[in-house]
Amino acid sequence: MIIDDEQKLLIAIRKYLMAKKFRIIICQSGGEAIKKLKEEKVDLLIVDILMHDMSGYEFVEYIKISPKMGHIPFIFLTAKGMTEDRIKGYKKGCKAYLGKPFDPEELVAIVDNILSDKRNIKNIINIKNEINKLRNSIYDSDKLSRSTEFTRREISILLSVSKGLTNKDIAYNLNISVRNVENYITQLLHKTCLSNRVKLANYKYSLIKGE
Repeated sequence: MIIDDEQKLLIAIRKYLMAKKFRIIICQSGGEAIKKLKEEKVDLLIVDILMHDMSGYEFVEYIKISPKMGHIPFIFLTAKGMTEDRIKGYKKGCKAYLGKPFDPEELVAIVDNILSDKRNIKNIINIKNEINKLRNSIYDSDKLSRSTEFTRREISILLSVSKGLTNKDIAYNLNISVRNVENYITQLLHKTCLSNRVKLANYKYSLIKGE
């Protein structure tokens, strides 16, 4: 999203970035941008500092307290190029500070770098989530195997039952017959001294709580 009250510059930047295959939303005021941000998913903000309704500084101060907008990275694009202005911009959290006039290729390079960093962060978060899922799965299996003498296949079926899967689903996932699944569940009921499938489904959670 580009926010600038100079219409000609706004349109020129939009055309240039669209030619570079970016999807662009333009706004001519901070107020208009705030309204659109409530409806649109935005990866990066390019914000002019000197605007009529509110300054770029006031705009970013407003969005930073919003849970839905505060995480969006932003670039300041402005005619104010004094050192103290740049320092103020970076203290507000801007990723870059470009003074007007600027080289559009420099803007593209900055945008590419910021979006690339954002994608890398998302990938790291996804990897961490997958690792946590795997760690939890290993922990569950390990705790089950230590609690009583379960075979690996029995552990797989017990975990599947705890997830609410049907016998047919379990059989399909493990590539065995439904009859075999039924036999395993009978064995599990016997080993856990439980009377029905519902209690068996809750067995893993009771174990984790130490009950």
